[in-house]
Amino acid sequence: MRTKTAQVAFLWAVLILHLGVSLATAQNPLTRPSISEQVSPVEEIAIQAQDGYDVIGVVRTPPGSGPFPAVVVVHGGLGTFTLNQLTDQALNNPTMTRFLAAGYVTMIPTFRSRAEDPQTANALRDNLAIVAHVKQMAKVDPNSVVVYGCSGGGDLALELAGQADLAAITAEEPATVLFTGMMNQRILKSGDTFTVPDAYPLLQDPDRFYTPELQRFTQRKIAAIKSPVFIAEGDQPLGPVELHTVIDEIVIHELRAAGKEMEHMVYADQRHCFGFSGANDVASKFFEDMHTFFKRYLPTPPTPLADSLVEQVAISSGR
Repeated sequence: MRTKTAQVAFLWAVLILHLGVSLATAQNPLTRPSISEQVSPVEEIAIQAQDGYDVIGVVRTPPGSGPFPAVVVVHGGLGTFTLNQLTDQALNNPTMTRFLAAGYVTMIPTFRSRAEDPQTANALRDNLAIVAHVKQMAKVDPNSVVVYGCSGGGDLALELAGQADLAAITAEEPATVLFTGMMNQRILKSGDTFTVPDAYPLLQDPDRFYTPELQRFTQRKIAAIKSPVFIAEGDQPLGPVELHTVIDEIVIHELRAAGKEMEHMVYADQRHCFGFSGANDVASKFFEDMHTFFKRYLPTPPTPLADSLVEQVAISSGR
């Protein structure tokens, strides 16, 4: 009888503990900082690239006179974002609002499409113009500008590190097929323009496409990199293919072989660009890791916004 009583008591204790954890989780959902437009307006910008093309973006600045550090956040994919999409990112993307709340001027630009020619220099030209513009902003310390991008944005972050003076960069799962030149106009495409699935054969058989010529091309880009680099990865496939082996054996290998200052972290059970979406607790940790990395190289450190200026709002959690 005492044994049964003890077992029942144990089961009740487990149930109560489980309910308590569930209630605590429900009462403490994952949040992101929300900063009103009265505190930090969304400013739309249009500047000219070197060839005269008008590059658009949105910027939010912490309140105060500065100077502030700044982050240029480069979106992924091959296509161009609309101004409405950029504004939505600035206001509602957890990673973007975390940067602002931490004290960074936050610039989110777009760039000309690479869907017709994955190796066009236009996207890089556009982002070089954005970086130059940010460095000239009155409230920005030009020596405290960093860049963060994922996938195609990670490729552009690496490109920028070789052509602009930046304090540091973070490339989350950079598009190795773009950076190395493997994805180009000569490969097969399924439609009139290139899409991400067109890169799958390259990722499945990189030894076939990563020729000695492209290796030399990649090594020249790596050699030009002047900024400390943080490479972040999840560990889940991209669609039907594994992409991390290519990143590890090409980008990370070449960075190390060239003696570049680099940090590399893998986040378990995370999908492609989980950090850019910012919508789970691991993404929140990734942001803190990236923020810590950046702060080591910023002559002007970020100062977090006062708690009274920041509202924590719930966000849906996902893997």
